[in-house]
Amino acid sequence: MSYRTKICSALLLLIGLAGQGVLGAGLDDLTMIDNAEKVAPGIWRITIGDVSSELRYTDYAAAPPKMEALNAKSDLVYPFAEDPLSFYKSPDNRIMIRIPAAKKESLFGFGLQLDGIKKTKKVLDLNVDHWSKGGGRTHAPVPFYISSKGYGVFFNTGRFLKAYVQTSNRKDSPNLPKPVDRNPVKREPGAPGWSSMPDSDAVEAQIVGKGMEVLVFAGDDLQDIVARYNLYCGGGALPPLWGLGFWHRVPAWFNADKCNKEVALFEEKGFPLDVLGLEPGWQTYSYPCTFEWQKLRFPDPAAFSGNLLKKGIRLNLWENPYISPEGELYEPMYPLSGSHTVWLGIVPDYTLPEARKLLADQHKREHLAIGVSGYKLDEVDGYDKWLWPDHATFPSGTSAETMRQAYGLLIQNAVFKDLFKANNQRTYGQIRSSNGAASGYPYVLYSDSYNHGQYITGLSAASLSGILWTPEVRQAKTDREWLNRIQTVCFSPLAQLNGWASGKKPWSYESVVDEVQAVVELRMRLLPYLYTAFSAYQQQGIPPVRAMILEQGFQLEQSVAKQGKLDGVYNPYEEAKVVEKTDQFMFGPSILVAPFYDKQHSKRTVILPPGNWYDFYTGELAGNGKTITVEADGRMPLFVKEGTLIPMLAENITNSRDAYGMPLEVRHYGKTGGSFDLYEDDGKTFDYEQGAYRIRTLTVSKKDNGFQGSETISRDEAPALFGPVQTWSFMTK
Repeated sequence: MSYRTKICSALLLLIGLAGQGVLGAGLDDLTMIDNAEKVAPGIWRITIGDVSSELRYTDYAAAPPKMEALNAKSDLVYPFAEDPLSFYKSPDNRIMIRIPAAKKESLFGFGLQLDGIKKTKKVLDLNVDHWSKGGGRTHAPVPFYISSKGYGVFFNTGRFLKAYVQTSNRKDSPNLPKPVDRNPVKREPGAPGWSSMPDSDAVEAQIVGKGMEVLVFAGDDLQDIVARYNLYCGGGALPPLWGLGFWHRVPAWFNADKCNKEVALFEEKGFPLDVLGLEPGWQTYSYPCTFEWQKLRFPDPAAFSGNLLKKGIRLNLWENPYISPEGELYEPMYPLSGSHTVWLGIVPDYTLPEARKLLADQHKREHLAIGVSGYKLDEVDGYDKWLWPDHATFPSGTSAETMRQAYGLLIQNAVFKDLFKANNQRTYGQIRSSNGAASGYPYVLYSDSYNHGQYITGLSAASLSGILWTPEVRQAKTDREWLNRIQTVCFSPLAQLNGWASGKKPWSYESVVDEVQAVVELRMRLLPYLYTAFSAYQQQGIPPVRAMILEQGFQLEQSVAKQGKLDGVYNPYEEAKVVEKTDQFMFGPSILVAPFYDKQHSKRTVILPPGNWYDFYTGELAGNGKTITVEADGRMPLFVKEGTLIPMLAENITNSRDAYGMPLEVRHYGKTGGSFDLYEDDGKTFDYEQGAYRIRTLTVSKKDNGFQGSETISRDEAPALFGPVQTWSFMTK
């Protein structure tokens, strides 16, 4: 680069960056970032260019940062103090930021990626899409990753983002590897082999926009990094208690009579049911939608909903956001919508308060007023051929690509805040796409993908990015597959059978009916434990279902790389096959879950982290920091940490309302004492945000040759949700 060119480039950067607080010492075409702004303990903000007109995901978070919880965290050193970030901003608004990465550093995250959680040596197009395996396009391409070196990075921008994760090498890098001759030669033992992807010393991410905000997080461990990210995004969601029960979605063509008969079957079989989901047929018109009741199928929606509520069953309605000309909202929403249609329905611009108010008023009048408790918000995820084009326009001036990236987040924001939060009523539902800063929204992602192994991976991937995921069950080829899928979904954030097309019921596979009912009943009994785990998500940012790499002491390097074998057709670059261990996960603070799936019919391996782990059902010692093999016995393999207490309902229930006042059984595992802070509130409203909640500390301590349990009230600002401890079960053998 000539001296004249360097001067011109520098002038352009100065003009574009004046007043932005990111100018540092220049090196060739990059500007070093040496003055990141500290915004909370362990959190720093970097601003490149002008972000005033750019949509940042945090602008649409469910709540502001939980500063009290963040200020209580340890104050850590900025991770890039010695090796600063750098960036380049071109005259045509292309922004590239470069984040250093070490040779042996492992990077995880980038949203709901169903092909694995480790993203070292990947190129990712982080665009919202219907679904794809690998490449970054997914329902929730959250631009946040965490590092084995103890930090996380969040690209807080609503733009399409392309990330080169340890794949690109600058010619002026001091860490540039030496080329390796691929010609057939005899190499010395231990000498490096040729690689199609040489080691890189950075993550390089780019957008096209006027500005970009980047947040850097440090933490005491990987779980703490994720927790700080969630707390900065407003904390995690706390669903109503009924949302954690069992859900059943009926076929799309069902009417009120068929729905009532379906509910009667659950009652007859004594099978748990908390939520009944209606698919598109409840509306007068769908794809696009009217949001209005189809009176031929549901002649009296208020009576229908009211009768379900008398049984403790909540109603969840399917919608997509595209408004039909047949609906009453079409005309007033028309000027508040984008230039293009989806399925010939208009696309409301939910960055506009007027559009949000129209939706909230209609939904409150037609749905909330008669007892509807939530929504399944579908089809906000794209395929290019379905969604609006990238050149579409919206009345707010928001670009089409940003609207695509953020639309799932925007509709969560509108429905949650303007409909439910405004009426002090908690909700829980499903969403087809989401993105950054979404941890506070009580919506769970789902997908048309139906690979069971990928579904399990999704539970881990979601936990790294502040989103929730359900591996909902639809159908199965065999009885055993049905049981495996039901068991997995019962240990996810939302336990649902979706029979919208198949018409399947929990008891549809006769040989495993007892095992299916047993695992659903176990989920219901674990409501005190799971509800408390969600309270930790809300208050502390700790995911209630989380990847094993967030478990202290778990083997950080999950991946096992195998030497690639040259094949002129199938592997001409000798690329190594990488296998990840993402088929087990943590459920709540202390239960390790290891599902059977796909061809694993009789046995599977489980990696136990350091420390004693016990069989959930028998209390027998399973192992300590080793890999074990478990055989199928009809139950989900579950393992519990040393010194753990698991509060459970003392009896089986068929609806969450029966949990109110139900006595508890507290199970204790291990040879050391322990404690558990049981969380309680009214299970329905947001009064807990004003301090109306209760903490019962359950304690097990050694006494003589055994153990003794006790409980104390640590906080008494609300009535008890659950009943007293009826049984202390000391499980260890």
